[in-house]
Amino acid sequence: MGKHTKILNGIGAEDLIISRDEDFKACILAKNEELASIVQGETGTGKEEFAKLIHRKREYYQGEKVPFVSVNCANFNNELSLSLLFGHVKGAFSGADKTTEGFIAEANGGILFLDEIHTLSIETQQKLLRVLNDGSYSRLGDTKTLYSKFQVIAATTRDLDAEVENGSFLLDLRFRLLGIEMTMKPLRERKEDIPKFVDAFLNKKGITLSPAQYTELLSLCKKCYWQGNIRQLFNVLNAWVAMCDGKLNVAYFPQYNNMYKPSVVSKAEKESYKKVISVLERAVSLDISFTEAIEEVECFILEEAMGLNPSISDVYQGLQLSRNNFYVKRRKYGLA
Repeated sequence: MGKHTKILNGIGAEDLIISRDEDFKACILAKNEELASIVQGETGTGKEEFAKLIHRKREYYQGEKVPFVSVNCANFNNELSLSLLFGHVKGAFSGADKTTEGFIAEANGGILFLDEIHTLSIETQQKLLRVLNDGSYSRLGDTKTLYSKFQVIAATTRDLDAEVENGSFLLDLRFRLLGIEMTMKPLRERKEDIPKFVDAFLNKKGITLSPAQYTELLSLCKKCYWQGNIRQLFNVLNAWVAMCDGKLNVAYFPQYNNMYKPSVVSKAEKESYKKVISVLERAVSLDISFTEAIEEVECFILEEAMGLNPSISDVYQGLQLSRNNFYVKRRKYGLA
């Protein structure tokens, strides 16, 4: 999703590049504030833009301003998330020198957009579930019950059903978020929209290119994989304009590795992965037991992941293992 002049004439959607299905669902959510929504998609696909579209439509239908509170859950740790979401009273913890309202209170009567909701701790999910059920909550360090009524729009780069299965997301919260669900396609699957995004960028910057330069620019953009999607496209275009320094020339178009499809496996990795192939071959030939094969593959994954990532917490979180389970496996295989 991105900005573009009058792609659709739906209320609130005049300046957005969206499908008619996306516009229709945004209308339904704007007219039915009791409905929740989950917006799934890779980073940079426009999940927050979709939530803002719902907000604009809702203000139009209601004829008045309503709150829109955007929260990036990935920036929270457990204590911080409880304080920022629900607020706290003065003296609730060290450094709490004044009482705060919290995002839940700010969203009352409007929309609470929870980006990367899958990153919330289980404790925070439990408290969020309560307020989504009946609107009641308490500030951190307080026993007084408060109330806030809002529409929740949750965004995630993960499959929440899979997160439920691995124990990192509450099933009850998943049920509470059922409403209208959206999947934002990555830019590489909607390359027909790239000219619209490029046009939107050029129009915003007041840039006019010759037909030859414009055609070449579109050709370069369409060849890219865009791992960072729409956000990356605009960032690269901004970098291109800056590097041209007033004399636009497509020859200065940036070339970053992450603009292109990632290579499948490096040469060194191919040699390393031969170990796994060997294990699989021995297993299907019945030369080793199923348990032995699983353990060898498991050991390989852990060792490789630890070698590629200096942060141990990144390893067990990325593999979706609990900290204790990770250390048990690490000791089992003697991995330093």
